Amino acid sequence: MPVKIRTWAALAAFGLPLLFTACGGGGGSDGGDGALRLVNAAEGYASLDLYSTDTLISSAVTSDSAGSYVSLGAGTYTLKLKRNGSTTTSNSTDRSVAKDTAYTLLAYTTAETLKTVLLTEGEEAPSSGTAKLRVFNASTEAGTLDVYVTAPDAALSDSSATTAALGTERIGSYAEISAGTYRIRVTGSGDKTDLRLDLPSVTLADQQVTTLVLTATPGGVLVHGLSIDQKSDVTARKNPSARVRLVAGANANGSVAATANGVTLSAGLQSPAVGGYALVPAGDLALDVSLNGNSVASTATTLAAGSDSTLLVTGDAGSAVATLLNDDNRPALSSSNAKLRLVHGIGSLASPITLTADYSAVASDVARNTASAGTGVAAGTSIRLEASTPTAGTLYLADDVTLLATRVYTVFMLGDSSAPLGVLRRDR
Repeated sequence: MPVKIRTWAALAAFGLPLLFTACGGGGGSDGGDGALRLVNAAEGYASLDLYSTDTLISSAVTSDSAGSYVSLGAGTYTLKLKRNGSTTTSNSTDRSVAKDTAYTLLAYTTAETLKTVLLTEGEEAPSSGTAKLRVFNASTEAGTLDVYVTAPDAALSDSSATTAALGTERIGSYAEISAGTYRIRVTGSGDKTDLRLDLPSVTLADQQVTTLVLTATPGGVLVHGLSIDQKSDVTARKNPSARVRLVAGANANGSVAATANGVTLSAGLQSPAVGGYALVPAGDLALDVSLNGNSVASTATTLAAGSDSTLLVTGDAGSAVATLLNDDNRPALSSSNAKLRLVHGIGSLASPITLTADYSAVASDVARNTASAGTGVAAGTSIRLEASTPTAGTLYLADDVTLLATRVYTVFMLGDSSAPLGVLRRDR
Protein backbone atom coordinates (compact mmCIF):
# COMPACT_ATOMS: atom_id res chain seq x y z
CA MET A 1 0.00 0.00 0.00
CA PRO A 2 1.45 3.42 -0.88
CA VAL A 3 2.40 5.60 2.05
CA LYS A 4 1.26 9.20 1.93
CA ILE A 5 3.03 11.29 4.52
CA ARG A 6 2.53 14.98 5.07
CA THR A 7 3.00 16.96 8.24
CA TRP A 8 -0.02 18.89 9.44
CA ALA A 9 2.11 22.02 9.28
CA ALA A 10 2.55 21.39 5.55
CA LEU A 11 -1.17 20.79 5.13
CA ALA A 12 -1.92 24.06 6.87
CA ALA A 13 0.60 25.87 4.68
CA PHE A 14 -1.30 24.73 1.60
CA GLY A 15 -4.58 25.92 3.11
CA LEU A 16 -6.02 22.40 3.49
CA PRO A 17 -8.41 21.74 6.39
CA LEU A 18 -6.84 20.31 9.53
CA LEU A 19 -8.27 17.13 10.95
CA PHE A 20 -7.97 18.30 14.54
CA THR A 21 -8.78 21.40 16.49
CA ALA A 22 -6.93 23.06 19.32
CA CYS A 23 -9.57 21.91 21.80
CA GLY A 24 -10.18 18.38 22.99
CA GLY A 25 -13.38 17.54 21.14
CA GLY A 26 -13.43 14.89 18.40
CA GLY A 27 -13.67 16.85 15.19
CA GLY A 28 -13.16 15.66 11.63
CA SER A 29 -12.54 16.78 8.08
CA ASP A 30 -13.31 15.72 4.55
CA GLY A 31 -9.61 15.26 3.77
CA GLY A 32 -9.80 11.47 4.02
CA ASP A 33 -6.44 10.95 5.72
CA GLY A 34 -5.71 10.00 9.32
CA ALA A 35 -3.26 11.83 11.59
CA LEU A 36 -0.61 10.35 13.86
CA ARG A 37 1.85 11.81 16.35
CA LEU A 38 4.44 10.23 18.64
CA VAL A 39 4.55 10.96 22.37
CA ASN A 40 7.77 9.90 24.12
CA ALA A 41 7.15 8.80 27.72
CA ALA A 42 9.89 6.15 27.59
CA GLU A 43 12.43 6.16 30.42
CA GLY A 44 15.92 5.65 29.03
CA TYR A 45 15.07 6.95 25.55
CA ALA A 46 16.00 10.61 25.50
CA SER A 47 15.05 11.04 21.84
CA LEU A 48 13.10 8.78 19.47
CA ASP A 49 12.60 8.59 15.72
CA LEU A 50 9.39 7.15 14.27
CA TYR A 51 9.40 5.25 10.99
CA SER A 52 6.69 3.81 8.79
CA THR A 53 8.50 0.70 7.59
CA ASP A 54 11.75 2.35 6.43
CA THR A 55 10.46 5.90 5.96
CA LEU A 56 11.22 8.44 8.68
CA ILE A 57 8.01 10.26 9.57
CA SER A 58 8.84 11.93 12.91
CA SER A 59 12.32 12.78 14.13
CA ALA A 60 13.97 13.50 17.48
CA VAL A 61 10.92 13.39 19.75
CA THR A 62 12.44 14.06 23.16
CA SER A 63 11.37 12.72 26.53
CA ASP A 64 7.99 13.90 27.80
CA SER A 65 7.13 15.64 24.55
CA ALA A 66 5.05 15.11 21.41
CA GLY A 67 6.11 15.14 17.79
CA SER A 68 4.12 16.90 15.10
CA TYR A 69 1.09 15.20 13.61
CA VAL A 70 1.71 13.55 10.25
CA SER A 71 -0.95 12.69 7.68
CA LEU A 72 -1.31 9.00 6.76
CA GLY A 73 -3.67 7.49 4.25
CA ALA A 74 -6.14 5.02 5.71
CA GLY A 75 -4.57 1.56 6.06
CA THR A 76 -2.19 -0.55 8.16
CA TYR A 77 1.39 0.56 8.81
CA THR A 78 4.46 -1.05 10.33
CA LEU A 79 5.54 1.59 12.82
CA LYS A 80 9.11 1.38 14.10
CA LEU A 81 10.84 3.26 16.90
CA LYS A 82 14.57 3.89 16.91
CA ARG A 83 16.82 5.98 19.10
CA ASN A 84 17.40 9.29 17.38
CA GLY A 85 19.98 8.75 14.65
CA SER A 86 20.22 4.98 15.20
CA THR A 87 19.63 2.31 12.56
CA THR A 88 18.56 -0.26 15.16
CA THR A 89 14.83 -0.82 15.66
CA SER A 90 13.85 -0.75 19.35
CA ASN A 91 10.14 -1.44 18.82
CA SER A 92 8.03 -2.49 15.84
CA THR A 93 4.25 -2.86 15.69
CA ASP A 94 1.58 -2.94 13.00
CA ARG A 95 -1.06 -0.27 13.52
CA SER A 96 -4.20 0.58 11.57
CA VAL A 97 -5.12 4.16 10.71
CA ALA A 98 -8.65 5.18 9.72
CA LYS A 99 -9.54 8.21 7.64
CA ASP A 100 -10.48 11.44 9.37
CA THR A 101 -9.15 10.11 12.69
CA ALA A 102 -6.33 11.38 14.89
CA TYR A 103 -4.06 9.13 16.93
CA THR A 104 -1.28 9.35 19.49
CA LEU A 105 1.32 6.60 19.45
CA LEU A 106 2.51 6.56 23.07
CA ALA A 107 5.97 5.10 23.70
CA TYR A 108 6.75 3.97 27.25
CA THR A 109 9.07 1.57 29.05
CA THR A 110 8.10 -1.11 31.52
CA ALA A 111 9.76 -4.38 32.55
CA GLU A 112 12.90 -3.07 30.80
CA THR A 113 11.09 -3.10 27.46
CA LEU A 114 10.13 -0.29 25.09
CA LYS A 115 6.43 -0.59 24.31
CA THR A 116 3.75 1.40 22.51
CA VAL A 117 0.01 1.88 22.75
CA LEU A 118 -2.14 3.59 20.12
CA LEU A 119 -4.57 6.11 21.59
CA THR A 120 -7.47 7.11 19.37
CA GLU A 121 -8.23 10.80 19.75
CA GLY A 122 -11.89 10.77 18.89
CA GLU A 123 -13.52 11.24 22.28
CA GLU A 124 -16.39 13.72 22.14
CA ALA A 125 -15.94 16.90 24.13
CA PRO A 126 -17.83 16.92 27.43
CA SER A 127 -20.63 19.29 28.22
CA SER A 128 -19.85 22.94 28.89
CA GLY A 129 -18.21 23.52 32.28
CA THR A 130 -16.72 20.03 32.54
CA ALA A 131 -13.64 18.09 31.46
CA LYS A 132 -12.96 14.42 30.74
CA LEU A 133 -10.09 12.55 32.39
CA ARG A 134 -8.94 8.95 32.07
CA VAL A 135 -5.83 7.18 33.39
CA PHE A 136 -3.42 4.75 31.72
CA ASN A 137 -1.31 2.67 34.11
CA ALA A 138 1.82 2.06 32.05
CA SER A 139 3.93 0.70 34.93
CA THR A 140 3.92 -3.04 35.57
CA GLU A 141 6.49 -2.29 38.28
CA ALA A 142 4.02 -0.25 40.32
CA GLY A 143 1.23 -2.83 40.21
CA THR A 144 -2.49 -2.09 40.52
CA LEU A 145 -3.27 1.53 41.43
CA ASP A 146 -6.05 3.79 42.69
CA VAL A 147 -6.33 7.41 41.49
CA TYR A 148 -8.00 10.19 43.51
CA VAL A 149 -9.02 13.52 41.96
CA THR A 150 -10.03 15.80 44.81
CA ALA A 151 -10.22 19.39 45.92
CA PRO A 152 -6.69 20.63 46.74
CA ASP A 153 -7.37 20.63 50.49
CA ALA A 154 -9.33 17.36 50.68
CA ALA A 155 -8.13 14.70 53.10
CA LEU A 156 -7.26 11.51 51.28
CA SER A 157 -8.75 9.46 54.12
CA ASP A 158 -12.17 10.99 53.41
CA SER A 159 -11.98 10.68 49.61
CA SER A 160 -13.24 8.07 47.15
CA ALA A 161 -11.16 6.86 44.24
CA THR A 162 -12.00 8.39 40.87
CA THR A 163 -10.36 5.39 39.20
CA ALA A 164 -10.06 2.27 41.35
CA ALA A 165 -7.99 -0.90 40.98
CA LEU A 166 -6.46 0.05 37.64
CA GLY A 167 -4.33 -2.88 36.56
CA THR A 168 -0.97 -2.70 34.86
CA GLU A 169 -0.96 -1.61 31.22
CA ARG A 170 -4.68 -0.88 31.44
CA ILE A 171 -6.59 2.26 30.45
CA GLY A 172 -9.49 3.37 32.61
CA SER A 173 -12.75 4.87 31.43
CA TYR A 174 -13.23 8.61 31.06
CA ALA A 175 -14.61 10.40 34.09
CA GLU A 176 -16.48 13.67 33.53
CA ILE A 177 -15.33 16.23 36.10
CA SER A 178 -16.24 19.88 36.64
CA ALA A 179 -13.62 22.20 35.20
CA GLY A 180 -11.30 23.54 37.88
CA THR A 181 -8.08 22.96 39.81
CA TYR A 182 -7.61 19.63 41.57
CA ARG A 183 -5.17 17.60 43.58
CA ILE A 184 -4.44 14.22 41.99
CA ARG A 185 -3.06 11.44 44.18
CA VAL A 186 -2.15 7.90 43.19
CA THR A 187 -1.94 5.09 45.73
CA GLY A 188 -1.42 1.38 45.79
CA SER A 189 -4.77 -0.32 45.25
CA GLY A 190 -6.87 -0.39 48.40
CA ASP A 191 -4.24 1.35 50.58
CA LYS A 192 -4.56 5.11 51.00
CA THR A 193 -1.36 5.18 53.07
CA ASP A 194 0.66 3.84 50.13
CA LEU A 195 1.11 7.14 48.27
CA ARG A 196 2.81 6.75 44.88
CA LEU A 197 2.28 10.21 43.30
CA ASP A 198 0.97 13.50 44.67
CA LEU A 199 0.21 16.32 42.24
CA PRO A 200 -1.06 19.22 44.37
CA SER A 201 -2.37 21.44 41.57
CA VAL A 202 -3.68 20.16 38.24
CA THR A 203 -6.05 22.32 36.21
CA LEU A 204 -8.75 20.66 34.10
CA ALA A 205 -10.03 23.19 31.58
CA ASP A 206 -13.53 23.59 30.22
CA GLN A 207 -14.24 20.78 27.68
CA GLN A 208 -10.70 19.45 27.95
CA VAL A 209 -10.21 15.76 27.14
CA THR A 210 -7.04 14.37 28.70
CA THR A 211 -5.27 11.12 29.50
CA LEU A 212 -3.03 10.90 32.57
CA VAL A 213 -0.28 8.36 31.88
CA LEU A 214 1.42 6.79 34.91
CA THR A 215 4.94 5.63 34.09
CA ALA A 216 7.64 3.65 35.88
CA THR A 217 10.32 5.25 38.08
CA PRO A 218 13.88 4.13 38.92
CA GLY A 219 12.79 2.79 42.31
CA GLY A 220 9.89 0.83 40.86
CA VAL A 221 7.29 1.77 43.47
CA LEU A 222 6.51 5.44 42.85
CA VAL A 223 5.19 6.59 39.48
CA HIS A 224 5.63 9.62 37.25
CA GLY A 225 2.75 11.32 35.46
CA LEU A 226 2.32 12.65 31.93
CA SER A 227 -0.83 14.45 30.75
CA ILE A 228 -1.79 14.03 27.08
CA ASP A 229 -4.50 16.44 26.00
CA GLN A 230 -6.50 15.14 23.06
CA LYS A 231 -5.16 16.75 19.86
CA SER A 232 -3.27 19.26 21.99
CA ASP A 233 -0.54 19.63 24.59
CA VAL A 234 1.59 17.13 26.49
CA THR A 235 2.62 18.04 30.07
CA ALA A 236 5.20 16.21 32.16
CA ARG A 237 4.14 15.69 35.77
CA LYS A 238 7.22 14.20 37.38
CA ASN A 239 7.01 12.80 40.86
CA PRO A 240 8.23 15.50 43.25
CA SER A 241 9.33 12.88 45.79
CA ALA A 242 11.71 10.01 46.41
CA ARG A 243 11.61 7.32 49.10
CA VAL A 244 14.40 7.01 51.67
CA ARG A 245 14.84 4.67 54.62
CA LEU A 246 17.41 4.68 57.43
CA VAL A 247 19.40 1.54 58.19
CA ALA A 248 21.45 1.60 61.39
CA GLY A 249 24.46 -0.71 61.27
CA ALA A 250 26.68 1.09 63.77
CA ASN A 251 28.91 -0.69 66.25
CA ALA A 252 27.97 -1.26 69.89
CA ASN A 253 24.22 -0.81 69.34
CA GLY A 254 24.69 2.86 68.52
CA SER A 255 21.64 5.10 68.19
CA VAL A 256 21.25 6.79 64.79
CA ALA A 257 19.10 9.86 64.08
CA ALA A 258 18.60 11.26 60.58
CA THR A 259 16.59 13.78 58.60
CA ALA A 260 16.58 14.15 54.80
CA ASN A 261 15.37 17.40 53.25
CA GLY A 262 13.57 18.22 56.46
CA VAL A 263 11.83 14.81 56.75
CA THR A 264 12.66 12.85 59.91
CA LEU A 265 13.72 9.29 59.05
CA SER A 266 14.26 8.47 62.72
CA ALA A 267 14.84 10.38 65.94
CA GLY A 268 16.90 7.46 67.23
CA LEU A 269 17.14 4.05 65.54
CA GLN A 270 19.17 1.65 67.65
CA SER A 271 21.65 -0.46 65.71
CA PRO A 272 21.34 -2.93 64.16
CA ALA A 273 17.96 -2.14 62.63
CA VAL A 274 16.21 -1.43 59.33
CA GLY A 275 13.77 1.47 59.21
CA GLY A 276 10.82 1.98 56.89
CA TYR A 277 10.64 4.14 53.78
CA ALA A 278 9.57 7.78 54.04
CA LEU A 279 8.61 10.17 51.24
CA VAL A 280 11.26 12.88 50.87
CA PRO A 281 11.33 15.83 48.43
CA ALA A 282 13.51 14.92 45.46
CA GLY A 283 16.39 17.05 44.15
CA ASP A 284 19.25 18.58 46.07
CA LEU A 285 19.78 16.56 49.25
CA ALA A 286 20.30 18.08 52.70
CA LEU A 287 21.15 15.40 55.27
CA ASP A 288 21.44 15.70 59.05
CA VAL A 289 22.77 12.43 60.48
CA SER A 290 24.11 11.68 63.94
CA LEU A 291 25.33 8.62 65.84
CA ASN A 292 25.01 8.81 69.63
CA GLY A 293 24.72 12.58 69.20
CA ASN A 294 27.86 12.94 67.08
CA SER A 295 27.44 14.33 63.57
CA VAL A 296 28.00 11.90 60.69
CA ALA A 297 29.08 13.20 57.29
CA SER A 298 27.79 11.97 53.93
CA THR A 299 28.87 12.64 50.37
CA ALA A 300 25.35 12.18 48.95
CA THR A 301 24.15 15.31 47.15
CA THR A 302 20.95 14.53 45.23
CA LEU A 303 17.85 12.36 45.26
CA ALA A 304 16.49 11.34 41.87
CA ALA A 305 12.76 11.89 41.44
CA GLY A 306 10.90 8.61 41.93
CA SER A 307 13.92 6.79 43.34
CA ASP A 308 14.19 4.50 46.37
CA SER A 309 17.29 4.78 48.58
CA THR A 310 18.77 3.33 51.75
CA LEU A 311 20.74 5.64 54.05
CA LEU A 312 23.20 3.23 55.67
CA VAL A 313 25.09 4.35 58.79
CA THR A 314 28.00 2.20 59.97
CA GLY A 315 31.06 2.42 62.23
CA ASP A 316 31.79 4.00 65.61
CA ALA A 317 30.71 7.32 67.04
CA GLY A 318 33.19 9.94 65.89
CA SER A 319 34.25 7.96 62.81
CA ALA A 320 30.93 6.74 61.44
CA VAL A 321 30.06 6.73 57.74
CA ALA A 322 26.68 7.54 56.13
CA THR A 323 26.25 6.03 52.67
CA LEU A 324 23.28 6.49 50.35
CA LEU A 325 22.54 3.26 48.45
CA ASN A 326 20.32 3.01 45.40
CA ASP A 327 17.40 0.59 45.87
CA ASP A 328 16.04 -1.04 42.73
CA ASN A 329 12.66 -2.29 43.95
CA ARG A 330 11.37 -3.27 40.53
CA PRO A 331 10.15 -6.89 40.54
CA ALA A 332 12.15 -9.62 38.82
CA LEU A 333 11.42 -9.89 35.11
CA SER A 334 10.14 -13.46 35.51
CA SER A 335 6.78 -13.60 37.32
CA SER A 336 7.85 -16.85 39.00
CA ASN A 337 10.93 -15.27 40.61
CA ALA A 338 11.63 -13.20 43.67
CA LYS A 339 14.45 -10.64 43.61
CA LEU A 340 17.17 -10.75 46.25
CA ARG A 341 20.23 -8.65 47.04
CA LEU A 342 22.85 -8.19 49.77
CA VAL A 343 23.89 -5.07 51.70
CA HIS A 344 27.24 -5.18 53.54
CA GLY A 345 26.74 -2.89 56.52
CA ILE A 346 29.28 -4.28 59.01
CA GLY A 347 31.51 -1.25 59.32
CA SER A 348 34.33 -3.02 61.17
CA LEU A 349 34.51 -5.91 58.69
CA ALA A 350 36.77 -5.12 55.73
CA SER A 351 36.31 -8.51 54.11
CA PRO A 352 33.73 -8.71 51.28
CA ILE A 353 30.62 -10.82 51.80
CA THR A 354 29.02 -13.40 49.50
CA LEU A 355 25.36 -14.43 49.60
CA THR A 356 24.02 -17.77 48.35
CA ALA A 357 20.48 -19.14 47.97
CA ASP A 358 20.33 -22.94 48.08
CA TYR A 359 24.11 -22.93 47.53
CA SER A 360 23.91 -20.84 44.33
CA ALA A 361 25.58 -17.43 44.36
CA VAL A 362 23.22 -14.46 44.53
CA ALA A 363 25.85 -11.80 45.31
CA SER A 364 29.62 -12.25 45.30
CA ASP A 365 32.32 -10.22 47.05
CA VAL A 366 30.13 -7.33 48.14
CA ALA A 367 32.34 -4.64 49.63
CA ARG A 368 31.72 -2.85 52.91
CA ASN A 369 29.06 -0.11 52.72
CA THR A 370 27.84 -1.24 49.31
CA ALA A 371 24.92 -3.24 47.93
CA SER A 372 24.79 -5.92 45.27
CA ALA A 373 22.47 -5.74 42.30
CA GLY A 374 19.19 -7.56 42.72
CA THR A 375 19.16 -11.11 41.37
CA GLY A 376 16.15 -13.14 40.34
CA VAL A 377 15.79 -16.38 42.31
CA ALA A 378 13.11 -19.03 42.06
CA ALA A 379 10.34 -18.30 44.56
CA GLY A 380 9.51 -21.02 47.06
CA THR A 381 9.66 -22.23 50.65
CA SER A 382 12.43 -23.79 52.76
CA ILE A 383 15.09 -21.83 50.88
CA ARG A 384 18.57 -21.83 52.42
CA LEU A 385 20.25 -18.42 52.61
CA GLU A 386 23.86 -18.05 53.69
CA ALA A 387 26.11 -14.98 53.94
CA SER A 388 29.81 -15.64 54.41
CA THR A 389 33.34 -14.28 53.99
CA PRO A 390 36.56 -16.08 53.10
CA THR A 391 38.11 -15.06 56.43
CA ALA A 392 35.25 -15.27 58.95
CA GLY A 393 33.20 -18.07 57.39
CA THR A 394 29.44 -18.08 57.84
CA LEU A 395 28.00 -14.82 59.18
CA TYR A 396 24.31 -15.53 58.58
CA LEU A 397 22.43 -18.77 57.92
CA ALA A 398 18.68 -19.28 57.52
CA ASP A 399 17.49 -22.59 56.09
CA ASP A 400 13.70 -22.22 56.14
CA VAL A 401 13.08 -18.99 54.23
CA THR A 402 10.00 -18.29 52.09
CA LEU A 403 10.51 -15.98 49.12
CA LEU A 404 7.35 -14.94 47.29
CA ALA A 405 7.16 -14.49 43.53
CA THR A 406 7.32 -10.88 42.26
CA ARG A 407 8.54 -9.65 45.67
CA VAL A 408 11.83 -7.89 46.36
CA TYR A 409 14.09 -8.76 49.33
CA THR A 410 17.36 -7.59 50.88
CA VAL A 411 19.67 -9.42 53.29
CA PHE A 412 21.30 -6.73 55.44
CA MET A 413 24.50 -7.66 57.26
CA LEU A 414 24.81 -5.22 60.14
CA GLY A 415 26.46 -4.55 63.50
CA ASP A 416 29.91 -5.48 64.80
CA SER A 417 32.29 -7.93 63.14
CA SER A 418 32.44 -9.78 66.50
CA ALA A 419 28.65 -10.19 66.58
CA PRO A 420 27.23 -9.68 63.06
CA LEU A 421 23.49 -9.76 62.53
CA GLY A 422 21.71 -10.74 59.34
CA VAL A 423 18.32 -9.12 58.70
CA LEU A 424 16.11 -10.34 55.86
CA ARG A 425 13.72 -7.59 54.83
CA ARG A 426 10.97 -7.67 52.22
CA ASP A 427 11.35 -4.34 50.47
CA ARG A 428 8.03 -4.57 48.62
